[in-house]
Formats: sequence, C-alpha cells, structure tokens
Amino acid sequence: AQLPAQRRPSKPVKLPDAEREKVIAELQRHCGDGLLTLDDFADRAGMVWAAATSMDLEAIVADLPAPQQQVQVAATPVVGEARRRKVRKWIVAIMSGSNKKGRWRVGDQLTSVCIMGGAEIDLREAEFDGPELHIIAVAIMGGVSVIVPEGIDVDLGGIAIMGGKDCRLAPVPILHGAPRVRVTAFALMGGVDVRSRKSPAELAIEREAKRAADLEKRALRRADRAELARARGPRGGALRRAPEPPRAPRPPHADRWQTNDDDASAVRRRLKRNGRPEGTVTIMFTDIEGSTELTERLGDESASVLVKEHNELVRAQVAAHGGYEVKFRGDGFMLAFTSAARGVRCAIAIQQEMAAFASRHTDITMRVRVGINAGEAVPDGDDFLGTAVNIAARLTDAADGGQVFVTSVVRDLVMSSGEFQFLQEQQVALRGISDPQRACLVEC
Repeated sequence: AQLPAQRRPSKPVKLPDAEREKVIAELQRHCGDGLLTLDDFADRAGMVWAAATSMDLEAIVADLPAPQQQVQVAATPVVGEARRRKVRKWIVAIMSGSNKKGRWRVGDQLTSVCIMGGAEIDLREAEFDGPELHIIAVAIMGGVSVIVPEGIDVDLGGIAIMGGKDCRLAPVPILHGAPRVRVTAFALMGGVDVRSRKSPAELAIEREAKRAADLEKRALRRADRAELARARGPRGGALRRAPEPPRAPRPPHADRWQTNDDDASAVRRRLKRNGRPEGTVTIMFTDIEGSTELTERLGDESASVLVKEHNELVRAQVAAHGGYEVKFRGDGFMLAFTSAARGVRCAIAIQQEMAAFASRHTDITMRVRVGINAGEAVPDGDDFLGTAVNIAARLTDAADGGQVFVTSVVRDLVMSSGEFQFLQEQQVALRGISDPQRACLVEC
C-alpha cells in the first residue's frame, strides 16, 4: 500500500490554542495507534506548546500519516502490511526477575505480580492504546519498579504492609494531553516505586556531551602542560637556583648547634614519611633572629640547649601539620608543604609555641622569623631549587622576630577559607630579587 503523501507547510499564520489542541489530539491518536511512543509524544507535545506559527505545528506532524476518509478495503491482508505488537497484560516474577523495556505495547490495564522477585516496567518507549494506563502492582517480599518519561502525570495509590511505596518524579510541568499512568500498589514486606527518567536518546546525548567536555578538558590540560614545559625550558635550566654569594664567616661554635642536636638526619627521615611534595609546593623558611649574638652572650653550651629545644618544637609542629623537612640550616629550617593553608597554619603554631617558650625562659630573648611562598619548585635530590625558593628565603630575611611574612600568592590561596587574618599588603624589596614582591604579615 502506498503511504499518504506528507503535508506541505503553509504560510506562517498566528495560531490560536484550538489549533494546538487539534495537533495534540492527533498526536494522541498516533500514540494510541502505536506510531508514537510515550517519549515521542512527550517530545512532540512540548514542541506543540512552543510553536509560534501554524507552519511550526504542521512541521511537527509532517512525517505522520494525514487523517484520511474511510475507504472500502479488501478483507485479505495486504502482503507486507505492518502488524501491531501484542498488548502486554501481565508481568510475573516469582523468585526471579522480569524486565520490560524498549518498544512494547500496553492496553488500559497491566498487572505485575512479584513474589520474592523483582520487575522493572519501563514505559518510556512503550506504545499506549488509550489515554490512561492502570497498573496493578503486587509485591510480596519483592519489588516492582515503574519508570515513566518526565512530564507524565502519575497517581500512586494502594497500601503497603511492612513494606513501602514511593513516587519520585522530576519537577517539570505536566505535558498537556499525555497519557496518564495510575498505579495501585499492594506491598507486603515488599516495595513499589515509581520514577521518572529522561528518554534513552536524551541520556545518550547527555553522555556524548559530557564525553566531549571531558575530552576538551583533557586537551586543555595537555596544552597547559606543554606551555609550562616550554616556559620552563630544559630541566635544570632557567629556573635552576643561581649560586648564592658566600656568607660572612660564622663563629666556630655555630656549627655545634647542628652537631649537638638530636641526630638531624634521623629526625628528617622520620618527617619524610609525609612524602616530598611535587610540582607546585609551599616553601617555608624559619630563622632564629640574632642567633650569633645570642650564642656569644650565652655561651656555646647554654645556647645549644636552647636551640635544641627550639628544634624539637619546630619539628613537632611540622610533623603535626603534614610538612616535609627539606634541610636544617644550623639556625633555622627549610620546609615544604603540599598546601598553602598547611604551611600558614604550621607557621602560626610555631610562633605560638615560641611565645610559650619565651614565657618559660623570661631571662633570654629568642625569636623566630618565618617567610612563606608558593610556586613551582625544581626538585634536586632531597632539596628544592628555583625562584619560588629564593623568594621565600629572602622574605624570611625581611621579616622581624615573631613575624610570619607571606607573599600575595600564599595569601590569595588561603584567603577564601576565612581562617587567617592578614595585615595590609606592601611592596617589599628582597635582596637578590630584581622586582619588588607583594607581601603581607599574618596575624598570629
């Protein structure tokens, strides 16, 4: 049999609601005839109410057979004529499972019985024979799950004894003219639930869009890494730390602070259980203010005892805050952290411990200054090199005893947490660094 010709769209004309209702009725008829699934009906009904002209309405049903006058046809079936699917009336699962999904046909009533079993009734692509479907769901120590498209009107009733019934639908407007689904639940130590989901086609589109977005993100990350590699140049090149000018000669007793301390290398090995940070790290330097003068005033032995106590409290705070001891410099430490917040938190704790230290030793003055910066550091064995390290070291030299000086980079990284308070930002000229650095003090 020859299919009816598709209707041609007419000229754009402003349409009244009666025209929309007419198209909805036609879609209902096609849904009842099995030419449209519930998902198809939902999609086209939404397009009907979004249409602005009669031409838009005609385009919605242009691929469907046009209404025809009744004609006398032969009783003999035409060869190749499409056969409608059989109406499904029962879904039974006894100590087993039964799923019905995809393209299938329902009448005006469907009964599902589950005894120690489960059934899933997916109506998103089902063919409806009428304007309402009544589902009788019996769940005895089992479960019945009904899935409908979004925007379908659902009424869940019935009774649950030592079980449950639940209806969760997406918060979207009800589609005008769509078939209605009425569920009567009888649950005894079982459950009946109704859920709305997007159509498989919509879910496939969303998955494809997410996959494309993930691919784009990965491509951007690869481009960023390539750009960073080009900027850094060969390993050990431009970012490698320049050799520092020789320091002024230190008194002979200064080195005793390190040798008299608890085996510094053993302590460092214990702290390395935190793991050395990689990539972008937070670098902290601590320094005892006026260490040479303190030793000359107190003598080697007394100063060594005090510095040993200082080293123990600093290492305790570094371990407590997940830090990594890079090296001990005789009168201070170089430390690394995986996050700026941990570094600032550790610095504040060190200053608080030093305040308690001062209350125990009121006859002496030992103050610690701290400088913190964050950025890309170049690993070199157990050490770190690079501009970020140099800035942190020079920032420590610019601080006074009892202060924690941080760069604006560190402040910006931790500001959103609201955990820390900072004084006004200032431009600081650092020895050996060509450009002034923006930095601020942390309130301890």
